[in-house]
Amino acid sequence: MMRIAVVGASGFVGRALLLHLLDETNYHVTAISRNVMPLVHPDAATRLRWIPCDLHNLKELEEALAEQEAAVYLIHSMLPTARLNQGNFADFDLSLADNFARAAGMVGIRHVVYLSGLIPEGIQLSEHLQSRLEVEQVLRCYLPLVTSLRTGIIIGAAGSSFTILVNLVRRLPFMLCPKWTVNRCQVISLPDVVRTISRCLSEAPLQGQTWDLGAEPPISYLDMMKETARLLGLRRWFQTLPLMTVGLSRLWVSLVSGAPKNLVYPLVDSLKTSMLVRSTHRFPPSEPPFENFPEAVERLLLEMPKNEEQRPHAFTLRLFKGKQKYVRSIQRLPLPAGKDASWVAEEYLRYLPQLMPFLIRIVRQGSIVHMRLKLVEIDLLTLRYSPERSRQNRQVFYIVGGLLFSRGRLRARLEIRETLGGKACLAAVHDYRPALPWPIYRWSQAEVHRLFMKRLAAHLASERVV
Repeated sequence: MMRIAVVGASGFVGRALLLHLLDETNYHVTAISRNVMPLVHPDAATRLRWIPCDLHNLKELEEALAEQEAAVYLIHSMLPTARLNQGNFADFDLSLADNFARAAGMVGIRHVVYLSGLIPEGIQLSEHLQSRLEVEQVLRCYLPLVTSLRTGIIIGAAGSSFTILVNLVRRLPFMLCPKWTVNRCQVISLPDVVRTISRCLSEAPLQGQTWDLGAEPPISYLDMMKETARLLGLRRWFQTLPLMTVGLSRLWVSLVSGAPKNLVYPLVDSLKTSMLVRSTHRFPPSEPPFENFPEAVERLLLEMPKNEEQRPHAFTLRLFKGKQKYVRSIQRLPLPAGKDASWVAEEYLRYLPQLMPFLIRIVRQGSIVHMRLKLVEIDLLTLRYSPERSRQNRQVFYIVGGLLFSRGRLRARLEIRETLGGKACLAAVHDYRPALPWPIYRWSQAEVHRLFMKRLAAHLASERVV
C-alpha cells in the first residue's frame, strides 16, 4: 500500500482529502501540519498518522516525511505564524515551499501534487499569483515529478474565498460593486478538488503535468453573489461602480466579511482579471463532471444544519493569538551570478559593522560569532555556526545568547539559503524571542533589522556589476 503525506492537512482542503483517501483508497496517510486536529473515521487508528511539525524547520520536515512515497502540498502562507511576521507573504510562501521541497528530495519522495491557482496569460500577474508560480518552480528544482493543479475559487463550507463571499451576501442588503466583480472565473467544488488530487496520485498519465481545473460555464463574482443570495432566499440589490479602486475594494471586503486583510488583499488583487481554464491544459473529463457554481452551493446548503444556515458565519480561519513573543523574519535577497549562500552569509556578517561602524563589531571565535556593542564590549547577539546543518547553498547559525536575546522553548536561528535554482536567496530569522519589552522591541530592534536587510539587499545587488 502506498504511503502518502498530506502537508497542510489541517486546512479545509487537507481535512477533506484525508477523509476521501481513507474512504476511497487503501493508502497509509501521514497528515502533517503545525497542530494535530483529530479526525473521526473508522480507519483513522490504523491508516492515519498525524505529525505536528513546524514547516519552517527543515529537520522536523525531514523526519515527518521519512518513508513517504508521494506527497500533497497544500500550503499557502497568508496568515501570521508568530507574534511578529516580518516580510511579505510571497517570501514566506517561497521559504516554506523551498523547505518542503528540500526535505522531500532528501528523503526520496518521488511525486508531489501541488494545489496552485489559475494563472491568466498575457498580463502582469498579481503578487499572489506570481507567488503560486514561484512555488511550482521551486518544487521542480528539487523533485523528479511534480503535478500542479491550478484552480480558481474552491467552493467549500470552510473555504476562505467562499466564506468571504457568503459573509458579504449575508451582511449587506445593498452592495456597491467595483468593476472587477464582472470579471469571470471558473470555480470548482471541494469534492471535485479532492477527487482530482486522488486521481493524480494513482494515475500515472496525469502525473508530472500542469492542469487547470474549473467548472463550466464561467461565472462572474457579481453573478456568484446574486446566485448565493437567491439560494439563501435573501433579497439583495447590487450596483456596479466602475470607478471604485481595487485598494478601496480590499478595505471594504475585509471590513464587511470579517476576514483579515492579510488574506483579503492578495485575493482581491488576483481578481483584477478573468480567471479561466486554458483549453490546452484542461483536466481530462471526469465522471461525474465538475459541479458548477449553483450546483455546488445548493448541495452545501442542503448539507448544512438548519441553525447553521440561518446565522451569519464568523470568519473561521484561526489567527495566531499566542502570548509568546516569537518573531519570524524572512527577506528575499539578490544573489549575484557565481555566488552562493555561504558567500551571502559572509557578506551579511561583513556588511553589518560597515553599516554601523561606531556601534557594532563582529568577533569570531571558531564557530561562535559575537555581534558586539563596540564601546562596552557586550554581546548584543551570540550566534553559533552549525556545520552539521549547513551546506554551500544553506547556512545555519543558531542564536544562543546576547543582551537582546531571551531563551524560549523554541530554537532560534538565522538561516540563509539559495532558492529558485540559485536565482535568489532568502535570509530568515526563525523563532527569535527578544529580551526587550515588546513595544520597545517592535519599534527599535525590529525596525533596525528591517532597514538593515533593505540596505543589505541593495548592497548585494551592487555586487552584480563588480
